[in-house]
Amino acid sequence: MLYFLYALALFCLEQVAGEALYEIRGQIVINGDPGWQSRTVISANFGEYLGYSQQNGSFVIPNIKPGSYIVEVLHPNFMIAPVRVEISSKSSGRIRARKVDYIQPNEVVLVKYPLLFRVGEKTNFFEKRETWHITDILKSPMVPMLVLPVFFMLVLPKLKDMQDPDTKKEIEDASKMMQNPQMPDMSDMLTSLFGGTKKPKKSITSGSGGGGRGRR
Repeated sequence: MLYFLYALALFCLEQVAGEALYEIRGQIVINGDPGWQSRTVISANFGEYLGYSQQNGSFVIPNIKPGSYIVEVLHPNFMIAPVRVEISSKSSGRIRARKVDYIQPNEVVLVKYPLLFRVGEKTNFFEKRETWHITDILKSPMVPMLVLPVFFMLVLPKLKDMQDPDTKKEIEDASKMMQNPQMPDMSDMLTSLFGGTKKPKKSITSGSGGGGRGRR
């Protein structure tokens, strides 16, 4: 039994020792941050393999087995998009790189290898504090509610004076009609609207009821 376990362990060590290992290479370009090389770490598969940047921005992640790896550049002041690197064991270590899309993982967008990570400006991790400005008053919904009554009070009377006499007379008649407590007859209003003739009103006298009493 001990001999079998020893042979199995020896076989596994031979398989591990005989497996080819590869490297992931690339270049990082960061502008506006002197000494960023000392604060940058290159990670493969979320820290399973690590690499560090040289002074010229190049990096190497050594001793990597064939497989698929997500390569990330970690920096405290920058957020850099990761890249997936696939190392083939059947094609003598052929390396292919493509973008990582967590929303559409089946979409393949190839990138050049060796890798190139280029960063332009720092990432803003906080929202800018809102400041008060005079234009904020004009954007308030209460402004139209205050301006419109003033417009009706000041501008409309001037527009009323600028109108032609006929229209002005109609407006004055309408305003008088609204001020009159006795509303006009509905038939007269409809007749005036549709251009017909007004019907004469019947007058009722107070002495017509007692005329038959004096006859004999």
